[in-house]
Amino acid sequence: MPLHRRGALALAASLLTGGCLGMAGRACSSGVTVDVRSFDPVAELDGWLVDRQQDAAADAVENDGTRLSTYEPSPFQEPTLVRHDGAFYRAYSEQVDTTDVPAFELSAKWRSGQTPTDAVLVPFAELPANDQRAFRMAVPDRPEAGAPIKKFTVRNHSVPYPDGGDGSVLIGNTTWVEWENRAVRVEIPGEQTRTIRRRTYEITVEHVAEDEAAFRAHLAEEYLLDLRDVPDSQREILRDARGDDVYDECKPQSDALAALRDRLDGATPLPEPYPGELYVAFDGERDRLLVQDWTV
Repeated sequence: MPLHRRGALALAASLLTGGCLGMAGRACSSGVTVDVRSFDPVAELDGWLVDRQQDAAADAVENDGTRLSTYEPSPFQEPTLVRHDGAFYRAYSEQVDTTDVPAFELSAKWRSGQTPTDAVLVPFAELPANDQRAFRMAVPDRPEAGAPIKKFTVRNHSVPYPDGGDGSVLIGNTTWVEWENRAVRVEIPGEQTRTIRRRTYEITVEHVAEDEAAFRAHLAEEYLLDLRDVPDSQREILRDARGDDVYDECKPQSDALAALRDRLDGATPLPEPYPGELYVAFDGERDRLLVQDWTV
């Protein structure tokens, strides 16, 4: 039995006594949701990419490929669409090398208003490069969303020192570091505790489209599923799921929803960095479509 937000309030009383409530009331133990959201592939592309993906792709475009050494996972776990200087590309990465790097444990503490009373405050910019890198890998850049940050604590965060710590002023000491107008107490014991694996990736790009119009045409040709001819019962499900509404049914699903899912079966989802949803067209619009099973 279908239940979507527009009809939820009107149906609630009767459904509570014996019908299927879907996710809204949890009267049934499993069901299916259909979510349809307006989609502009050009406007949304940059919002799904993170800075390290943008930077790596730009370097690869400008230099006909690049190599990236990092302690993090590859910026491109799968082929990923990117934009650079108005053109569009698909970025790829392949791991080509690994190195085990010496690591030390860094602890740091800051409280609003605290200042050292018997120690020198070292400006972050005056730290050696290896200490700056270790500090930035361990200490948060910015507060979490919400209230302004008033304190933070980092405990025993493993940080790499590829040179073994040569020239470090932090290793083996307790040091007060002036960082973004904060006095941060930093401590790194003098003993190496472990190693961290550094991976090197070969980043390459494939040209996809020269401008926005060509990019839209490419996505439509490769991924767009035309649902303009679906029966009215299936179209009603899609319409109810569009925008701020989510269409919901308890299982067993209706014949209309089962037929719609059969129609969607085998369609290719949108590529990275977009969510793994389908790109569909109906009622003169193009949207992202997600169908999910759920259980309580």
